[in-house]
Order: sequence, then C-alpha cells, then structure tokens
Amino acid sequence: MLKSLYLQNFRNYQQLEFKPDNDFLILTGANGTGKSNLLESIFYLGTGYSFRQVKDDHLVRFGADYFLIRGVVNNNGIDYQIEFCYNQEQRKKITKINNKNALPGSCASYLPVVIFSPLDLMLVKGGPAERRRFLDLVVGQLRPQHIKDLHNYNNILIQRNKQLRFENISDDQLLPWDQQLVTVGSMIWKRRVVVLSQLLGRSAEVFKSLSEGRELAGKYKSQICDLKKDDDLEQCKLLFSEAIKKTRPHDRRVKATTVGPHRDDFALYINQREGRLYASQGEQRLISLALKIGQYHLLSQQDYLEPLLLLDDVFSELDAQHKLFVLKGMKQGSQVIATTTTPFKDGVVGKKSLTDDIIMVYRKIF
Repeated sequence: MLKSLYLQNFRNYQQLEFKPDNDFLILTGANGTGKSNLLESIFYLGTGYSFRQVKDDHLVRFGADYFLIRGVVNNNGIDYQIEFCYNQEQRKKITKINNKNALPGSCASYLPVVIFSPLDLMLVKGGPAERRRFLDLVVGQLRPQHIKDLHNYNNILIQRNKQLRFENISDDQLLPWDQQLVTVGSMIWKRRVVVLSQLLGRSAEVFKSLSEGRELAGKYKSQICDLKKDDDLEQCKLLFSEAIKKTRPHDRRVKATTVGPHRDDFALYINQREGRLYASQGEQRLISLALKIGQYHLLSQQDYLEPLLLLDDVFSELDAQHKLFVLKGMKQGSQVIATTTTPFKDGVVGKKSLTDDIIMVYRKIF
C-alpha cells in the first residue's frame, strides 16, 4: 500500500506532499486541476512509466528541467522508499529503492498497482506494444525476475541489431548473441504464456458476468510458433533457436531481429470473433474492464501482494449495474484512490483539501 508520496516538477505540480490516510479515498475537483496527474505519478511509482504512454520529457513541469517522484510503500509489513528522478537535459532516469540504484520496472512487486482508466480501451484496439507492456507488467508484479530478464533481453537485442548492420556478418559472429537471446527470451516467453492463461481464466469469468454470458478467450501470438503454456523451457529454446536460424537471411537484409518476444502479441476473442476487429466500442470497453479486474484478482490471490487500485474517472463511463459489479468484486480492505468531477453531498465521512482545487473525500461507498 502507498503510505506517502512527494512530487517535484511533475506535470502541473511544482511540489506536493500526499498522504492517503484512508483505505478508500476520492479526489474530486474540476477537469484540468491535476487529479489524473496525481494518479499518473502513483502509477509511475509502481511501474516506472506513465499509464498515458507518454515519454518522460512530457512529464516534466513546464519551465523545469527535471521531475522527482518519491514514495514510501508498505509491502508485507515492511516499508520501502521508491524514488524516480528524471533529468530532461541529460535524458537520464535514476531509480532507487531504499536509496540503492534499481531497474525502473523493479518497483512492480513492491507497489502492485492496477489502474482503471478510459485509456484502457487501447488494450483491445491499440497496437501490440500496448498489450505486451500490460502483460509484462502483470508478469513482473507476480515474478520480479521477469523485469531483470526483460532488461537483459533488450540489451542483447540492441547488440545483435548492431551486429546485423555490418556487411557480410557471418553466422559464427551472430551465434553468441543468438544463444543469449534464445536463453533469456525463452524464459520471458514461458512466463508470459503461463500468466496470460491465468489472467484470461479470471477475466473470462468476469466478462461472462459483465456481458450476459458471452465468452471471452485469448491466445498468445508469436511469429515463431503456437506457444502453449504446457511447453517446457527446453522446448521453447528449441523453437526459438530454429526460428532465429531460419530468419537470419531476412534479418541481415532488414538489419534488425525480426522474431522474438519483442515482436509478439496476444489476441482477444468474443464468442470466437477477434475483439479488436469485430467488437463494438462498448464491448471493447467491457473486455478491457474484465482484463483489469482479472489482473486485480490474480494479484489479490497472492499472499505476498496487496494491489493498490487507481480509478481514474472510469466509472463515469459505466452504468450503475456495471459500476456496482466492479465495486463488489474488490476485496474488502484494499487501498483505493479514485478521481471524479462529481461533487458529493451525501455519505461523506470526511473532507480535506489537497490543493486549492482538489478535495480529498472519504466515503464508505463510491
């Protein structure tokens, strides 16, 4: 859970101290006051990136040359300090956990966040990169080693692509990079396929309830082969190794690695029809909602994780029945931070000013 947050030069905040001293907190205020920016900073603290899919340069307050996000989180009864500092001029980000340098994504298991946002629609209708990033976040929240392997894989990929830019590069010269890519990439594959199966199992149940019985299914899509959750690691390595040998001539021509986890995707289906192509916008919204609730349930079932829920004015787009379904599906006692433009008159437990424009409202029911 989040105990405290400190911001400098992040979005519209020159400086802000925030302590969510209640399990269920609602931030209310007019549009443009910075409510979503605050949720964005919390999400960043738990992931190392913005849920709005923007570059770090765009998060720096106008007129400043850096931003700082620092938070204290409690995980399994132990307090941790997580800090991100981004220097715009140097294009450099420093990540620290308890004052020790860390990989940006390594915070995922310390503060497992689940955000519900109008931008969730991009999980269904967006490109493969959005779905890969979402799946890797869920895997990293469950298996911290996944973040390290992704970092290692990307470094190997960069080096292999550099080699491919040389004319007449031989197979023997590529082999060491190929072997490393296969070893690390296969572990990434294996975790992704297993976790996607678990995620879809929970999301399908949710979607059936949301959509009056319709079926949600999904499939991991790789250019190499039809990966299955029961494939062992050695089988994954064999398939990857064969594929990378086969594509070497093409890789040389385009001077890039064209197969591997960095090119994969997963497809989502409603009653056996691909949601990205055939589902209405309303159905796509329900798919994305089911995925996020599935993510929340998957994290909640781990004894060592307590997910933080961020609700970014998403309920304004749901009818009363779906809103009630979502709230009933959340484990009692979870920390929830929500935003809305709706002023509250009834059912308010307490109020406190966060800024001149944002009020923190404490309620028992949203």
